[in-house]
Amino acid sequence: MLLMRIFGVVLFLIGLWQFYATWKYHHFLTTKGTDNAFSPLALYYGLALGIVAFLLGLGLMISPQWMYGLIQ
Repeated sequence: MLLMRIFGVVLFLIGLWQFYATWKYHHFLTTKGTDNAFSPLALYYGLALGIVAFLLGLGLMISPQWMYGLIQ
């Protein structure tokens, strides 16, 4: 269970970093902009990945037994 809690902390930190990276990219798009048509897609998927990593990490840190039951 300790390994799952450590994995939860890592996922939680990845989620926080992804939120930060998405916010920085949003700031870049609003100030300088780009002509790439796929920029909004990168923004939305970055946010979605951050939410998933954040919630999974939080779940593994708080209750690894519940998350372990979902895996099996």
